[in-house]
Amino acid sequence: MSNERTRDRGNLFENTDKKKPSQPDFQGDCTIDGTAYEIRGWRREDQVTISLAPPRGDRNTYPPDVFKGALEAAPQKKAGRGGKDAGAAPAPAWVGDIESDDAAYRISAFEKQGKSGMYFTLSFERTEKAEKPKPEYDYDDPGDGA
Repeated sequence: MSNERTRDRGNLFENTDKKKPSQPDFQGDCTIDGTAYEIRGWRREDQVTISLAPPRGDRNTYPPDVFKGALEAAPQKKAGRGGKDAGAAPAPAWVGDIESDDAAYRISAFEKQGKSGMYFTLSFERTEKAEKPKPEYDYDDPGDGA
């Protein structure tokens, strides 16, 4: 039996080594369906765009992205009387969706404070992949061209 607490989870840390604007603001790693990925994230106005790719190991270049998507700030739930609800599950700080050619996932990002600063723990939940609308014209169809 797989360990459900570590399955489909990851961590995202602030990139303290960022030297150029094109470099990611966040980086981390995760495991989805038993496959390891590196995560890169960029702040874009009110969201964080993210991409997941296989680990690059010792290579100096990033492999092609497998998943792409974005996280948006989660709406803050109002606490009842007396502040926080002690029995409530923690609320994510960011939520969003990622998609690949084969699968789609909903991401919840929970803000944490570590010894070296703030980071996010990520939880991935598989969702149904949205159907893409068919184009009105099939450019691959050799038809009569009329």
